Amino acid sequence: MRAALLASVALAMAPNAHAQSANNNQYQSGVAEARTEVQVGAGDNAAAAAIASGNAASSSSPGALINLQHMDGTTSAHADAEISELRGYIGISSAAVGNGLAAISDHGALAIGSRQLSHADTHAAAALRASTAGDASISAASSGNVGAASAEFGELRLSMEQESTASVSAEAIAEAGSVPGQLSAAAIASANNIAAAGATITSLSSVRQDASGQAVSAHAEIRVGRAGDASSSAIANANSTTIDNQWGYLNASVRQNATTSVNANSAVTLGEDFLGFASSSAYGVGNQASASNVGSDTVLDIVQDNFGAVNADAALSGGEGATGLASSAAYGNSVSGSLCAECAAGGPALSAQNVQNNGGDVRARARVSAARNETTAAASTAIGNAATFQTRPPG
Repeated sequence: MRAALLASVALAMAPNAHAQSANNNQYQSGVAEARTEVQVGAGDNAAAAAIASGNAASSSSPGALINLQHMDGTTSAHADAEISELRGYIGISSAAVGNGLAAISDHGALAIGSRQLSHADTHAAAALRASTAGDASISAASSGNVGAASAEFGELRLSMEQESTASVSAEAIAEAGSVPGQLSAAAIASANNIAAAGATITSLSSVRQDASGQAVSAHAEIRVGRAGDASSSAIANANSTTIDNQWGYLNASVRQNATTSVNANSAVTLGEDFLGFASSSAYGVGNQASASNVGSDTVLDIVQDNFGAVNADAALSGGEGATGLASSAAYGNSVSGSLCAECAAGGPALSAQNVQNNGGDVRARARVSAARNETTAAASTAIGNAATFQTRPPG
């Protein structure tokens, strides 16, 4: 979900390139800013969206793509709504991306050589102030660099490098008097983000990510008098690579280095009772690499170095309700590799080489405060280096 949300900026803002080969070179030195404001006294439904990007490119055909994107100006997206009374749904969203690349291929070979450089701050903010609303959703997503590729029936070759030297932040805040339905707030911040997906292809990837800015921070908060269901989620990471494949050989080499501090904060405050479910979750990680495959051999070579502090804080406070949950997780480095070998005959194998080094403090905190809940749960997890490899064997 995170990669799809961030990569949507590139798809929404850039025209498709139908040539079999393309060379894209983009440089932005000025500010990229989008601001949307909505004020409504009363009505049924309302929506506000803001999208900003320094450089955006997309491709939708097999072939060769060479990409160089360089952002030296700040990127910001702000979406604000002030509502008195709304009977239906309110949707507020913002997305800010310094450099964005999205490529899609079908029935052919796609080869991408990409370098993305983000050297100025990136910020996304979404805010809602409402007296009453039926349902409401607020989201903000921010990233210095985003690269996304998907292919079917062919081959996908990726050589991708991302460098982020500035701060990245996302903030989603909702203030309301009464929301009898569902109220949600989500903030996602990522300095560097790469996602690759394939089906019935050979997937070959070489990835290098470096995050050295001052901070990557995500803040999501809900303050409401009374609500049916309320949920807040904050996700922050310095470097993230996700590679998913099905029915084809997968070989991935990933190198990640982070020195930036990572902070994820989520808070839900209910002045009165909540009728159903209330939750607050925060997830922070320095370096994250995930690869999965179905039915074919998988080879992983991963090196992660994190020297920045990672903090995750989730808090929930309310009156009486059915279920109240708070969860937080902080990781210096995280690797996940999985293969469904039983999905194909012949016994495909998972082979992994993993090296992790964490020199930053890792802290997680989860708190729940309520007058009375039928079910209450809180959990916090702090791990310096985490690696999980899983193969479901034939038979």
